[in-house]
Amino acid sequence: MRKKLTSIIIPTFNEKGNIVALLKEILKVASENNLNIEIVVVDDNSPDKTASVLRKVFLKEKRVQLFVRTKEKGLASAILLGIEKSKGRVILGMDADFNHPPSLIPGILEKLETCGLVVASRFVKGGGMGDRGRYWGTFTFNLLLKYLLGFPTMDNMSGFYAISKEKLLRLPMRLIYRGYGDYHLRLLHFAKMAKLKICEVPVYYPKRKYGQSKSNLSKLVFSYTLVALKLRILGND
Repeated sequence: MRKKLTSIIIPTFNEKGNIVALLKEILKVASENNLNIEIVVVDDNSPDKTASVLRKVFLKEKRVQLFVRTKEKGLASAILLGIEKSKGRVILGMDADFNHPPSLIPGILEKLETCGLVVASRFVKGGGMGDRGRYWGTFTFNLLLKYLLGFPTMDNMSGFYAISKEKLLRLPMRLIYRGYGDYHLRLLHFAKMAKLKICEVPVYYPKRKYGQSKSNLSKLVFSYTLVALKLRILGND
């Protein structure tokens, strides 16, 4: 997997304080591990000028591709656009807020050698979160998703994953990549339906370095539960 071009898809909105350091760290990890990568950033015209900062710093870096949307907005649709614009044979999705450490990328790609979909999980041995209150709330909800609603992994809200582009394109992409983070539930559901081998690797989420989380846990629990129930009962939502 290291020799295959990996497209790292990163959606952004008001991530000026994180994005430069994150991309520099990804490029460093890629160089140190001899990874063949491109980074595809899709920015929803961030008011904090995330895109302008990226253009200034990475103007001559051919491995960084930036796409700015001025009309459409939304996390999942931004990821979909990034996938459509990507050139890699492997798709790796991650967030821009440093919850998803670049140091984990080589291990995820190595695991992909024997798995159809690799998910970085906070809830397997070696994983965790710096915010302990949020950890236990999220952990409990993920137990519900796994054991009562039949989801295949311990962390069903991850958003840090890798899959071959060929296998991903066989899934119903436009059904999966819509809404907010609930796209990850649909990705797992349809990957399971396609009988892909789904594996987890541990990840630790530190406390956010810059800005505020865009996720409200109580609202996510309600909306994600509805999505999960529809997937469980109807097969899609």
